[in-house]
Formats: sequence, C-alpha cells, structure tokens
Amino acid sequence: MINNFFLKIFPFFFVFFFIYFEFSPVYFFENELVKPFLSITVIYSWIHHDNQKFRPIWLLIFGLFYDILLDGIVGITSLFFLMIYHFQRKQSGNLLSFDLKEMWLRFVVFLTSYLVVAYLINSFGTDFNLNLKKVFISFLLTLLFFPLFFIFIEKITYRFRSFDD
Repeated sequence: MINNFFLKIFPFFFVFFFIYFEFSPVYFFENELVKPFLSITVIYSWIHHDNQKFRPIWLLIFGLFYDILLDGIVGITSLFFLMIYHFQRKQSGNLLSFDLKEMWLRFVVFLTSYLVVAYLINSFGTDFNLNLKKVFISFLLTLLFFPLFFIFIEKITYRFRSFDD
C-alpha cells in the first residue's frame, strides 16, 4: 500500500526535482551557464504520453516553480504547459502524432513560440538583457536531447501506468 503511494507520487517528485536540479548550477555559476530547457521537454513529453497524469493545477504549480527559479515574469511557462495540456486533451491534430520526427517538429514550433513570447514579455516587464548566443545554444541542446527524453518519459509512463489503475 505504501509502495503504491510512493509509485503514484513519483512523477510529481521527479518533475519538481528535475526543475530544481536544472536551475541549481545556475546559482553557482552566476547565470553564465548554458542550460538546455530540459524541464520543458520532460513536461511536454509527459503531457503527450499520459495527459491524465497531471491535472491543470499541477501544471500551473510546475510552471510557477519554473518561472520563480528562472527569475522572470511568473506565469508564462504555466500558460505554455496549460496550452499543451489543452491541445492534448482535445486531441486536436496539433500534438497527436505517432512519428517521432513529426513530434520533434511540433516541439520545435512550441518551444520557439514559448521562447519568443517569454523573452518579449520579459523584455517589456523587467530590466532584461538577452544573451542570444546562450539562448541559441540552449535551444539547440534542447532539440538535440528531445528524442532521448521523449523516449525515456515514454518508458517511465508505460512502467507506471499499471500502478495508476
């Protein structure tokens, strides 16, 4: 019984720790570190594979936690996660695909739109300087690691699906 409880809450702790550990090196290197957007990749993949796992309130919490650690305007990432969740729940053709290349292209579109909107809003709202080289390298690293994390989350989702029933 206790084992089932821990297996059910594992994805929530996994996402929180993943977000936290994605940002922890930034504080040691004073924002000079190039870091890919892997937390966004993990949550995007998890929403795609099992949209029943995280309710909108959890996506809101994940997004707020991400934005607080990012040190920008809070709420942009939450809107991005909720938009992905909405598209996946409505099963529109925007996210549904069984081809990894097609999923990769759709992720590129969503990540690009997220980055453009986030940086535009942050530039209007705060004293914000943008290091385009760092963002571009982070973007490329995220795209490079997307298939790896997408398949990893697929395996985890398949493994834990039996515990949710």
